[in-house]
Amino acid sequence: MDSAVTHRFAAIGFALALASFLAAGCDDEASPTTPAPAPPAPAPPPPTDETPEPPQIRADEVVDRDTLRRFVEEAVRIASAEIASADEAYAWFDANFRPEGQWRHGEIYLYVIDLNGVSFFNAASPDIEGTDLLDFTDVEGVRINEELIAAATAGGGFVEYLWPNPAVEGDEETGSPKLGYAALLSIGDLDLVLGSGIYPPVTAADVRNRGTLKSFVERAAMVLAENAFDLETAYAFLDGNFREEGEWRHGQVYVFAQTLELVNFFHAFRPEIERLDRSETEDVNGLKINQELRAAALSGDGYVEYWYDNPAVEGDEETGSPKVAYATVVTIESVPLIFGSGIYPEQSGEE
Repeated sequence: MDSAVTHRFAAIGFALALASFLAAGCDDEASPTTPAPAPPAPAPPPPTDETPEPPQIRADEVVDRDTLRRFVEEAVRIASAEIASADEAYAWFDANFRPEGQWRHGEIYLYVIDLNGVSFFNAASPDIEGTDLLDFTDVEGVRINEELIAAATAGGGFVEYLWPNPAVEGDEETGSPKLGYAALLSIGDLDLVLGSGIYPPVTAADVRNRGTLKSFVERAAMVLAENAFDLETAYAFLDGNFREEGEWRHGQVYVFAQTLELVNFFHAFRPEIERLDRSETEDVNGLKINQELRAAALSGDGYVEYWYDNPAVEGDEETGSPKVAYATVVTIESVPLIFGSGIYPEQSGEE
């Protein structure tokens, strides 16, 4: 072979080798023995109507306005996703909302009415299903279902009314405060109102009968015990929270506390009688009121009926008006106190 041709082929081979070397040197990570990294895994698909997220709240977690609203709205979300057609709605409600568990716990349950006020489904009272309840009112004339429908069609909302509470003694006629929340549920061309309700903690303004009086006193006693370390802090807590109009005082509903010797420890309405011996205080019939309250509290019964001047009644200064009090024992740093409140039944509407 011609020496010139030989030199030309040698030059070409050298150039190719040099190019290959330079290309490998430009990528420190490259290696003929290391495989390329695998591509990242694809993100999971977003939830669809066919695969709804599990419920975020249970019936046994419903304790206040916010959890009640969330509970109803979760029920609407799940029902909307899982019920395929209007024809399947009742069977789905019956299978999912009726049993104790996720959607029912004690007095927390779901109900469904149509926009005409006819009961479509009621987890606690199947006997009223199919009944027209549009004109149904509570003892104060609140048109419960009419207001629930209005709240739901406005985008969801709360309704306050009175309803007998199985946990409260003697409120069958007067009812106890109840808070409902309702939202609109649309399944195809069927529009329904789905709701639930709770009995909120009893405040002074809610006391209207013996049962709510007892609930109020026992709740107040529990709150006091949780916030008092000794008698000094107990008095300061009562003075700072129970004296003014609000959660713990409303009109003639207020709390009092006495020692076992019946020396007045705290009186929200009459601070001038605090630290006074009230053991001989009588009503117009000679009933020693505080002695009876002490005996009732220590026995666990709690109730005492007597006659007392009602500031809201003109002319009863001498005769008094019927009053009922409920008292319990609350112990502060090993010191028992007689703790209670009272109502005038005629004024509160209790028979």
